[in-house]
Amino acid sequence: MLSALHTIRTYPFGLGSRIFAHYPAMKFGHFASANYFAELLAPMALQAIADVAAKDRGWVLTSPPLRGLPCGANLVCRALCGRLAEALPDGQAPRLVSMDARGTRRPFSSQADFEAYDAYSKHDLNKRRQIYLACHDSVTYDLADFEGHHAIFVNDINVTGTQLATITKLLQSAGVKSLDVLLIVNVDRKIGCAFPQLEHEINTSRITDLPEFTAFLSDCEFDPTGKLIGRLMSHDPRELAAILEALRPPKRQLLRRAVLREGRYSGPLFKEKIEAVERAVFGDARTMMRA
Repeated sequence: MLSALHTIRTYPFGLGSRIFAHYPAMKFGHFASANYFAELLAPMALQAIADVAAKDRGWVLTSPPLRGLPCGANLVCRALCGRLAEALPDGQAPRLVSMDARGTRRPFSSQADFEAYDAYSKHDLNKRRQIYLACHDSVTYDLADFEGHHAIFVNDINVTGTQLATITKLLQSAGVKSLDVLLIVNVDRKIGCAFPQLEHEINTSRITDLPEFTAFLSDCEFDPTGKLIGRLMSHDPRELAAILEALRPPKRQLLRRAVLREGRYSGPLFKEKIEAVERAVFGDARTMMRA
């Protein structure tokens, strides 16, 4: 069963819905936006559970496979788990289970490599499939905790169906009893395959320029996502230094930890930018010692 808060059936489409007002910040890990979507998705999850609860209460809640930093959907899923724990009696709430991806996480080897990752939502259907399937084929997943359970899969958007088909196959092969999919945005398959760049339009409908991005980092509380760190590291060293200079020390430290945790920015391509991050956190003397 697939349920969504909003469905796109035509292109062009309008961005006037409140769903889209919160969406870009959610992708960056904004706590308030993740909680907003969790509140809206909770009734759908409760209905799915109620439909079979009398017969079987073995539920797990999951979201896109985790490699490095979380994505926005991982944070929405985590927040949703908390909402369901509050709403359901003890022992009936789904257990949060992560599909941790196992495989080598290599640093970006070239600007083209980084841009293919950072601008994934801009690509056409064939390019997106190539990138996603290449990534999927290079990892394995521990799915033992799914066997014999009813699963709810939470994601932010379904555009072309490639990821959803892969996840469905994975969970079914893991032996789930049933699978319910909860989405923030679902795109009609024909529209999504013909105009997959609409995802990029949604992602960049807010927090678009450097001042807006800097203000978001300064004023908002967030758990850094891979998309946020990709946006941060897309700026040149001078802009990156200016962004970090505008932040208080705890935010600088938070972002530095996230850059290191992501595990893809340690190569020579990002040497100057990593040095800018280190200077912002430790100062020139410490950075010279690390060089």
